[in-house]
Amino acid sequence: MKETPQKKVYAKLRVGRVRLNMVEGVSPDWARNLVAAVVEKKFENENRHEPPPGWKGQTAVKVYRRRPKHNALRLLRASRAVQEASGYRVFLERGLVVPELVLWGESRRWGFFEFGIVVTRWVDAPTVADAYTVTRQTELLLATAEELALIHKAGLAHGDPYARNFLATRPRPMPLDVASWSWLGTTSQLNDLTRFTCSLIKLTDDLNQAKTTLRHYERSGQPLPASVDELIRRAIAYARRKKIRA
Repeated sequence: MKETPQKKVYAKLRVGRVRLNMVEGVSPDWARNLVAAVVEKKFENENRHEPPPGWKGQTAVKVYRRRPKHNALRLLRASRAVQEASGYRVFLERGLVVPELVLWGESRRWGFFEFGIVVTRWVDAPTVADAYTVTRQTELLLATAEELALIHKAGLAHGDPYARNFLATRPRPMPLDVASWSWLGTTSQLNDLTRFTCSLIKLTDDLNQAKTTLRHYERSGQPLPASVDELIRRAIAYARRKKIRA
């Protein structure tokens, strides 16, 4: 019988207005220095960073900041930093392989979001989009379709399953950037596959390859919520409405 991964225990730390959750064993001083660097805007978006004392390898630091277009309601909702950390935890609990969480948290003032941080162990692998651009190996796309099917079989939706949001790791691609994750339903599965198909078309410029990859997803044991041709149609329409990268 397959064992269910045990839930990890996270310690809590407050640094000024920043409330952090971190893996037990992470140095509070390291976490405070990291927050100070974020406040001073030494980190922007995604960065490679030194690990906590006693840890091997490196960490990946992702910073979310408030934007002028964010309205008051958006700033009061759960931040994408919290949602992404939640996604990694749920994916792990469902037996999926994701970057290992080290620390996450957010800063709020009067309840309004200021910035958020997500820190994971650094995974030394290119994205599927970057790897495919170099190698043109269709196996990468098929393996990513299989991984998306596994995510859906686990009762989850990725939310943004573009090829750039999977790492080209072995033996199977690793999902990341899961801030838009949700529980699986017909609509969320359809949205996932529409975005995934859109990514395939952008990446390969080959409708036949996109169709082959979708059929491979179905052969992986997860039924498609719509026909292959309908998913292609939806993906093309989505690409016309949204400016996306593969």
